[in-house]
Amino acid sequence: MYKAFFGLTESPFSISPNPKYLYMSERHTEALTHLNYGLREGGGFVLLTGEVGTGKTTVSRSLRQQLPENTDLALVLNPTLTERELLAATCDEFGVSYPAQAGLKELGDALRAYLIANHASGRRSLLLIDEAQHLSAEVLEQLRLLTNLETDDAKLLQVVLIGQPELQALLRQPLLRQLAQRITARYHLLPLSREDVDAYVRFRLQVAGCVQPIFTAAAIRALHRLSGGIPRLINLIAERALLGAFAANAHRIDDKLVVKAAYDALGVEDRGTSGWGMLAYTFCGLLMLVAGWFGWQHWGWFPSPKITRIEVPVTLPPDAKVMKRFETALAQASYQDEAMLTLFRIWGFEPSLDEANCDNASRVGLLCQQGTGKLEELQALDHPAVVRLFDENASEFYADLLRLDDKSADLLIDGETWTVTRAWLEQAWGDEYTLLWRLPKSGSRSITPRSGKADVQWLENALSRAFKERPRKISKFDSQLADKLKRFQQAEGLKPDGVAGTQTLIRLNARSREPMPRLDRPAEVAVQDEDETAVERSAS
Repeated sequence: MYKAFFGLTESPFSISPNPKYLYMSERHTEALTHLNYGLREGGGFVLLTGEVGTGKTTVSRSLRQQLPENTDLALVLNPTLTERELLAATCDEFGVSYPAQAGLKELGDALRAYLIANHASGRRSLLLIDEAQHLSAEVLEQLRLLTNLETDDAKLLQVVLIGQPELQALLRQPLLRQLAQRITARYHLLPLSREDVDAYVRFRLQVAGCVQPIFTAAAIRALHRLSGGIPRLINLIAERALLGAFAANAHRIDDKLVVKAAYDALGVEDRGTSGWGMLAYTFCGLLMLVAGWFGWQHWGWFPSPKITRIEVPVTLPPDAKVMKRFETALAQASYQDEAMLTLFRIWGFEPSLDEANCDNASRVGLLCQQGTGKLEELQALDHPAVVRLFDENASEFYADLLRLDDKSADLLIDGETWTVTRAWLEQAWGDEYTLLWRLPKSGSRSITPRSGKADVQWLENALSRAFKERPRKISKFDSQLADKLKRFQQAEGLKPDGVAGTQTLIRLNARSREPMPRLDRPAEVAVQDEDETAVERSAS
């Protein structure tokens, strides 16, 4: 109806899947990279989650197209199955024959024989399950047992689980902790940003034959606000907006047309432009920031859990009751996303579990630094961090490192803070960490001789504070500043390249006087119960 009016050859916002309309945003590309990495590593499980309509199917389709030629794929799209039904469906997908009345053991044996033979012939076996949030715990455990078959460097069966956020909650059940520990890569797909929405709309219009921008900038902002950045909702609203514009004989779509289209298509009313609504939103945001800053100033840390001490023994044996609680806490701490949520809280922010990740750090003025290295390297950065550790059984768990000195450390594990010896931490150390840090006020991620006056002055001030010198008033990156920067980098064990990059800026932040979480700040010790006094524990 409206296609000729806008010079389109077909409907650009149809919700029917069409490969030529496949738009891979930066987030979709990153999700695909994570999944491919997990499969290359040879692990048992790879996980992709996201809200309805965020594009999980898009990523899944791209993943299938990129699979190596020696990969055999079993695709399960309806996972509301029993254990037997899932095994039978997997056998059907792989072309494995089995008796009509085969039970769990017969199906499992037939599938295992196939996997062994497939691997021997140089082929890989991949099972991809969509809508995996509908799987029962028993079925997931059956999948874990299937992935027990392995060689020295790879699993004979790899499983990709794709589902809504409820799948994450399902995998947090204690019954499934062994499966959760086998997930080698996981990614939560967030909705599109406003810039992505603009690019998405332009892309689909161009594919449909329209090279002129139809949606105004205000319309794109309204479309992002009303759809929440979810591609499926963008399509529904944009389709209705095109119809509305055609009916109004308007060749350009403004925000008013988008607002009306959203109400017609979804019944969504636009409250985002209300003055009182925006005022309330801004007030809440400022209140959160003030609360976080006040927490740093007066309590040191945002969370205030109990402290339990675990120290190197002298003569007393360890307290069995407290040790049992400690081991239970470790078993419950196998999820990195929960530790990341706590790290955001330490900085004074309260995102949802799905939002507490590196992608969203910039939204609250922070940057995310992920790295590998020794404990001493993380101590030099002097920022709280999510750290990967291993218990005495070599099982992986995640904790928030709150404080660290030469003798002990405070770890937040499963909602409770434990003081452990440095020797114990070094033995459990898993070489990986993730920390949050704050950029200079200008937002620059590096300061070089080409940087502006504000950045150069910030660097001069920060370096002078680090060396306890009086800062100069400067307007350009002169030789004296370059020498001071190289001197600081040498003192920090960094390459003295004269460029203030990420590692240099993190260290300068840590040595500033601004209120922010630091590793050298002692954690506040709460009053303990009589049976929770300091206990002694061997680091061996």
